Amino acid sequence: MAEHDEEREVARFYTRSRRFPKFIGRLHDGTKIPGGPYTLAQGVVLAIFLIGTLVTQGLWGTGSPIVDIPIAAGVSWAAAWGAGRIPATRRNLLSVISSGLAAMTRPAAGRYRGTTLRVRPPHFAGGKATIAEPVTIALALDEDTTTAPQPAPPAVVEPVISQRSTPLPARTSAHAVSGVERLLQQARGDN
Repeated sequence: MAEHDEEREVARFYTRSRRFPKFIGRLHDGTKIPGGPYTLAQGVVLAIFLIGTLVTQGLWGTGSPIVDIPIAAGVSWAAAWGAGRIPATRRNLLSVISSGLAAMTRPAAGRYRGTTLRVRPPHFAGGKATIAEPVTIALALDEDTTTAPQPAPPAVVEPVISQRSTPLPARTSAHAVSGVERLLQQARGDN
C-alpha cells in the first residue's frame, strides 16, 4: 500500500472564479494546531509580528519578560486573526504594492502625450447680468383711500431686447425616413 501511495501524483487546477486557500492545520507529528487551521498568510503575518514585537521589545516593553512575551504573543495572534479576515483576491500582493507606489509617485493630473498635464488656474470668464426691480401692483379696495397718502406710481421696467446681427434660419421640414414619418409630416402640413 505504501508503494502505491508513492507513485500517486497530485495535481491541482484552479480557475479564476474560485480560489482554495492552503491551510496549516497540523504540526509535523500530526497533532492539531490549537485554534487552527490557519492559512499561509496568517502564518506569515504571525511570524513577522512575533519577530517584530520581540525585536522592538525595548521600545514598548515593561522590562519584565513575564509580561512582555504574552503581550507580544497576543498582539501577534490578533494580527494573524485579522489577516485571516481579509478576503482573498485574485490579485498578486506585489502587484498591489507596486500599483500603490506608482500611484503615489505619478503626477496628480496625469500625463497626456508624454507631458504632464497642467491645470489652468481659475480666471474671470466675463459677462454681465442685471436684475430688474420688481413691479408692484396696486389693488383697488372698497375702503376710502382719500385720507391716506398716495404712493408714488410704480416704475415700469421694460425689458431690453437686443437685435440679432443675423436672422435665425427658417425652419425647414426634415426629410422623412420611413413611410410612417412621411404620413405624420403630411398630416401636420409640413409636406
